[in-house]
Amino acid sequence: MLDALKCLDFEELIDRSLEDPRAVAELERRYQTEAAILVVDFTSMVKRTESAGIVYALARARAALKAMQPAIQSHDGRVLKQVADTFFAVFPTARQALLGALDAQVRLARDNQSRANRAGEDTILASIGLGHGPCLLMPGQDIFGAEVNRAFLLGEDVAAGGEILITPAFLQSLGTLPEGIGSFAARADRAKEVGFHFLRVQDYRE
Repeated sequence: MLDALKCLDFEELIDRSLEDPRAVAELERRYQTEAAILVVDFTSMVKRTESAGIVYALARARAALKAMQPAIQSHDGRVLKQVADTFFAVFPTARQALLGALDAQVRLARDNQSRANRAGEDTILASIGLGHGPCLLMPGQDIFGAEVNRAFLLGEDVAAGGEILITPAFLQSLGTLPEGIGSFAARADRAKEVGFHFLRVQDYRE
């Protein structure tokens, strides 16, 4: 039976796991890891699409991702997947993910500045959520886990343009914040909105 389970793919094992705990063990053996998760959502995409068209909106989001990607890669992160204007990246550690997010915001700001005088090109901002914890990672395909869900909610639904929001688990894994970086507990009303506490990161570096 174990050999038979090894022949099943991810979705088949998920289906089997409801009835067979050995499928759960096989999923964990193949895919479970600890990782830091970064989720980025770009601001005003609906408005941008309605006013300038879907091609421009997609091109603008793609240009923003290209501007941010070198910062992600320089901190050993890799973009895992993109859904519409939201993308997911994974990092080996929370510290690498935070530094990658901070530097990505700086690079995006510079890219916006370089486009400021181009006719028809507007400013695009990134809303970022960060989490860290156990997850099921399918390299180059997808990622699943409680901290993935939390990072997604923070990046997609809660963070304002330019904000970086982190989960308590991410902060705990991070330990000491990098020099020049602060973190502040979110207001109670914002935490109530998503059902869990989170923190906002502030970059004081020049």
